[in-house]
Amino acid sequence: MKKAMIIIATFAVLLVLITAGTNHAVDGMKGYRAPMFRIENNDSTVALDQLKGQWVLLQFWKSSDASSRIAVKQYTDMESKLDSLTVERFNHLAVNMDRNERLFNEVVRRDGLSAESQFHASGSRAEKLISDYHLKSGMHAYLIDPSGKIVAKNPSEEEMIRLSRQRETTEQN
Repeated sequence: MKKAMIIIATFAVLLVLITAGTNHAVDGMKGYRAPMFRIENNDSTVALDQLKGQWVLLQFWKSSDASSRIAVKQYTDMESKLDSLTVERFNHLAVNMDRNERLFNEVVRRDGLSAESQFHASGSRAEKLISDYHLKSGMHAYLIDPSGKIVAKNPSEEEMIRLSRQRETTEQN
């Protein structure tokens, strides 16, 4: 009985260490590396790993999710305001999860969203993003620091300014 307990305990410790080392159990959560992906819009492609070294506000939204649709407009408007307040620029990537790409394009046009920062994901690509970023409970935004770590979920304007300035102060010292 004692030997069996030791084997079970050893197996449990090894499982925890392996999971922690790969970050797969914690992808898409504050404090961990943002899961990498590549996505295209009509005329360009962006990969999250290409933006390493820069601040990224990664937002997921659906036309049918009113709060995320409102937030995408607010974050778009906030982007230009933050550019004038902080030294480091925030790259806003908004990924729409609508099943219908025509609906996505119409909403972008009607809501006056910046076409350069808007991307559409559907099918298996959307399912992978939903899984990696734990979006089963709704659409969210993630602030990713220049090292690639998620530092805030659904950040406010004040939080984005504070985190940006905090990094500036750290780098100057």
